[in-house]
Amino acid sequence: MMDIKLLSTYKFSAEDMKEMEKLGVRALVFDTGEDLTKSDEVENADAIITNHRVLQKELLERCKNLKWIHVPHIGIERLPMQYLKKRNIIVTNARGTAGVPISEHIIFTMLMIARKGRHIIENQIAHKWKGPRGVFNLYGKVTGLLGTGDIATETAKRLKAFGMKTLGINTTGSPVEYFDEVYTIENLNEFLSQCDFLVCTLPLTEKTEDLIGEEQLNCMKKTAYIINIARAAIFDEKALYDYLKNGKIAGAALDVFVDEFRLGYLPEESPFWDLDNVIVTPHMAGGGDLWDYFSSRIIMKNVKYFSENRFDEMINIRDYDKGY
Repeated sequence: MMDIKLLSTYKFSAEDMKEMEKLGVRALVFDTGEDLTKSDEVENADAIITNHRVLQKELLERCKNLKWIHVPHIGIERLPMQYLKKRNIIVTNARGTAGVPISEHIIFTMLMIARKGRHIIENQIAHKWKGPRGVFNLYGKVTGLLGTGDIATETAKRLKAFGMKTLGINTTGSPVEYFDEVYTIENLNEFLSQCDFLVCTLPLTEKTEDLIGEEQLNCMKKTAYIINIARAAIFDEKALYDYLKNGKIAGAALDVFVDEFRLGYLPEESPFWDLDNVIVTPHMAGGGDLWDYFSSRIIMKNVKYFSENRFDEMINIRDYDKGY
């Protein structure tokens, strides 16, 4: 049995810690990424589980024995993928853990928009018995999902319960369950023109950065809403702000922002806070009481395969060149 040193900021359950001990894995759990980077234990670590802000070249250069890294979230665009490729370090992520919680968040924001939830709460706080104007139903509306992966599919499945039409975008245009039609990027503008809701679930790559700019926004209905739980930079954020502020589209629910990606939070001075047709949520779409359950299943499978040298069977191995 291999003697493996695993460093992690992911908090394992007592049962998982016992299982790793049986597998010959010595897991050291740190409270924060900063604590992990300060530790001399990184010098001999075989595997590290932490967020992509921590797993940068400066730290990786110190990890002489490192063979596997896992990020317990989905986005990996910050990782130095070509450096990791050069060292042949396996990269895995939490793909497959977020479909349920994020699809619920998307439905929540859709209903907030359709039932004018923000205005209802404002009236309640002000003790005003006043129904909001413009309430509408989801039934019969068209939702376009950028991406047809786990999150998009779980969302499309739930939207069917509301009687909505679902459109998808993927690289091949191949049919996917729960989607009425699937388009390729080449037909993006046609796709956008049909949407009552546009939901972004794509990873951020060189190909998807600024995918939705002024030309694409101009194709959308003025009555359309945008929901983004992926990465803000997939949109030209300045153009998006202009379209929202000037009523060129009806509104948005935004869980991600360019400043938030850079700083880790949305600054108080951000103009998005003051738009009355925008629901701002603090990058919380993946939250919920089931996250650890879903995440732990993936991590523990990979810990077992890694400890048994069954590297080819590890799940969620990311492509160095695609970046996701």
